Amino acid sequence: MQITLSTDLLNVISEIAYSARCFLVTALAPHRISFARMALDQRETKEWLKAIARHLNLSPSQLALNSGMAASTITRFINDNSNSVGITQTSLEKVASYSGFRPHQMPGRARSGTAEPDTIPLKQDNTEWPKWVIAAVDAAKAGKNGIEAWVMKGAALDGIGVMPGDIAIIDQNARASSGDVVLAQILDLASGSAEMVMRLYQAPFITTHSMRLGPGRPEHVDEDRISILGVRVGLIRWEH
Repeated sequence: MQITLSTDLLNVISEIAYSARCFLVTALAPHRISFARMALDQRETKEWLKAIARHLNLSPSQLALNSGMAASTITRFINDNSNSVGITQTSLEKVASYSGFRPHQMPGRARSGTAEPDTIPLKQDNTEWPKWVIAAVDAAKAGKNGIEAWVMKGAALDGIGVMPGDIAIIDQNARASSGDVVLAQILDLASGSAEMVMRLYQAPFITTHSMRLGPGRPEHVDEDRISILGVRVGLIRWEH
């Protein structure tokens, strides 16, 4: 049996097919864009999470646990290459609350793009110190060799009472014992650059002890990459 369609009917069918095709193109186009945007957002989020973990000397699993989540939450998201595994905004806010860095705010960087120091010599700090603070530092150094004052900038030792803004009196001639707060140098063997940090000495390791940052990874004092330059023998706190 042969079916013959009129020209008018064919035109109607053609118009319907064209409209349907336009509808599909319009409907699908935003999804393509959103998928691309989602992939970019996920890459940026993964980089942020990895940067936070590195900054706190934690594995992604430890970062998740310290932030109040299951250990696999961050690791599973970071290791996924298909962009099919996501992470909720609530989880990101938990990491932000724990780390002190808002989502996508990279840690360890100042506005100028240079690394934010853990501690710096008092003579290099531009704070307008009260006269009594300078007098106290001078009194600590009077008649002694190897005594220097360093300003704590980070929160690496807030768990044992060394707060940001505190001035640590460092004796460069003292021999460190377990339990001492020490000034240490961490050398980047690849670049040759050195970072000065204030740490708790638990022989033969130095470590952080922070309530805000959580547990840090102990690092071995090998007198090559990591060496102790002095021991804290006093502390001046001028702010409360």
